[in-house]
Amino acid sequence: MAAVVTLPVMFDTPGLRFDAGVRFDTPAPARIQPKPRNRTMTKFKLELARIKPNDKVALGAAHITAMTGNAAYPAATRVPTDAQVQTAQDDLSAAEAAVTTAETIWKQKIQDRDAKEAAWDTVITARANNCEAVTPNDLVALASTGFPLRSAGGPVGQLPAPADLKATATANDGQIDVRCKAVSGASTYEWQQRLHTDATGWQALNMTTTSRITVSALTPGTVYAFRVRAIGSAGPGTWSDEATERAP
Repeated sequence: MAAVVTLPVMFDTPGLRFDAGVRFDTPAPARIQPKPRNRTMTKFKLELARIKPNDKVALGAAHITAMTGNAAYPAATRVPTDAQVQTAQDDLSAAEAAVTTAETIWKQKIQDRDAKEAAWDTVITARANNCEAVTPNDLVALASTGFPLRSAGGPVGQLPAPADLKATATANDGQIDVRCKAVSGASTYEWQQRLHTDATGWQALNMTTTSRITVSALTPGTVYAFRVRAIGSAGPGTWSDEATERAP
């Protein structure tokens, strides 16, 4: 039945006052019933996903032994049956034993393969050394052995002109730094200088193994021109473009 609540209601306006008892038929709020929690916690801590097959075999054997003649669990009421448990136990035990045997054989075969591989390496290396000793420079004969040959490094050829030649005055009087980009295959760099106003009077500077040189003993205030070329296994390459700078 709905609860009946009577409350006084008052309305006040200028020159008028009204009091009345007003009834409100309001149903009582329903009580919220908590939902039951069906939480069943097993007493056994099996954690089978965390143990290996051989540990499961040991666990199964311990269980079968413990259940033998266990009056708390009559054999007729056991689920699964003793026969089903024993079958699962025997199947896993046999499979685990087969894996162990296979792993032992596999390890032995790997060791045997590795030993025979080492012996093969020794024999083939000795044969290759013998063939090379008989015909050390006969590439046709060596190729006929079926052994792979090392690729012969071809000559680099004439080197290109060094790029990005720059001349920069230093803080020292009569001294200019000259450098260019390194050239692949270059063993040395040959540098020359001349007065900027002299188109033919090139003078040799020191040769370097790096792509830079510092030129000293220049006349301050005089503009000089510089050039360089790279030297490799095929001889000197092409001269670079000129770079000019005024000596400090």
